[in-house]
Amino acid sequence: MAKKSLVALAKGTDIQENVTRVFDLMGGVTNVIRKGSIVVLKPNAGHAEPPETSVCTNPEVVRAVVREVKKAEPKKIIIAEAAAIGCDTLECFKVSGIEAVANEEGVELKDIKRDQDLVNVAVRGFRSNIDHLKLPRFLMEADHLINLPILKAHASMVFSGALKNIKGVVQDKVHMQMHQQNLTMAMMDVWSACRADINIMDAMHAASGYSPHMPVPIDTNMVLGSKDPVAIDRVACEVTGIDTTCVDYFRVAAETGLGNYDMDQIDVVGNTIEECYKKMWIPYIGDMSTRWPEYDVKCEGACSSCQALLAINMEELKAVDEYDKNAGMTIVIGGKNEIPKDIPDGKIVLHGNCTKKYLKDHPNAYWILGCPPNEPALYLTVQRKEVINGMGDQEEEIIRPCMARDAAVWREYVFKAADKYYEEHPDEKA
Repeated sequence: MAKKSLVALAKGTDIQENVTRVFDLMGGVTNVIRKGSIVVLKPNAGHAEPPETSVCTNPEVVRAVVREVKKAEPKKIIIAEAAAIGCDTLECFKVSGIEAVANEEGVELKDIKRDQDLVNVAVRGFRSNIDHLKLPRFLMEADHLINLPILKAHASMVFSGALKNIKGVVQDKVHMQMHQQNLTMAMMDVWSACRADINIMDAMHAASGYSPHMPVPIDTNMVLGSKDPVAIDRVACEVTGIDTTCVDYFRVAAETGLGNYDMDQIDVVGNTIEECYKKMWIPYIGDMSTRWPEYDVKCEGACSSCQALLAINMEELKAVDEYDKNAGMTIVIGGKNEIPKDIPDGKIVLHGNCTKKYLKDHPNAYWILGCPPNEPALYLTVQRKEVINGMGDQEEEIIRPCMARDAAVWREYVFKAADKYYEEHPDEKA
């Protein structure tokens, strides 16, 4: 029988107390961090958003971990990140508040995107198109890598936690490769080459709603810790009511042996799941085939990532007043659909790599590449009547300007939807 994984769970409004308790429950910081070691902290700082948005790891959680690690007397502490494609890591550090914490605590900041001293690491038994990675030497030579994700709903993955956060150790070229083929498999391949030995999850103000770009923070007031990234993500879902059968990457992670998924193989210590439970609004989960009756949505064989992207894009069409204008279009996600040959190509949008095969019968349909595609590519393709693939120049010239243009109306739409959801589910209100 496989060895059980321990997940520490601490609930309370004092961040430092939560972090300290989690380390204590894991055996004490002096037992998990070696004296004189080099420790790299990998927060989620992928976008230039302030702490109150819950887009990035709370800077006070980062501070609390830094102060806890200092008790073990390490030689050096480094905070490192590679921001999302098209984002400047140093700006993200600044706006998120993490730069100020690093300066105040006297620890080093590293932008992985700007690092030139890279090591070519082979990915043994790779399952995606990523057979090797170029990773920073400082990261590979560190004694400890502490993964510091924030708990949030996510358009590309349904939910983002420890497993997804390690994606931020690669530079933009590899990041693009990961999205062009199979992001779920690629995430696991990165883990096989660069595995965090400790995961501390910021769940103080988890991001519900249409996160990561339009989250609705809720007061969950928790910190979780584990050496097992699969187990910590599973427990995070349990305490926020996320249906894990709707998150495809758990299956892949279990298959690759990254950790324990089954709850009977996980020991939760500290607070109980029942004590911490706070249901999150995750609009990426639900019946996709009948949710938008004005469109012909075909989603047989679709993964959870593309279903999540379908949800955010269809709702964003409503927010920007383009939904009714484009009614009657056929949206195809997943590789097990049947598309009648009499549907005009100009009325068909094929979303994701697995839909490319339908081009044989509909060569002029709008095909959006990626596995999964760029987050707003679907609604922009429907709106603009041109294929938006979200790679290279389109990221800077089309996608980000359109997202900035639509941000205010989209925010208003999402927060109204959140208010409605929590009115209908009063026990789940933040």
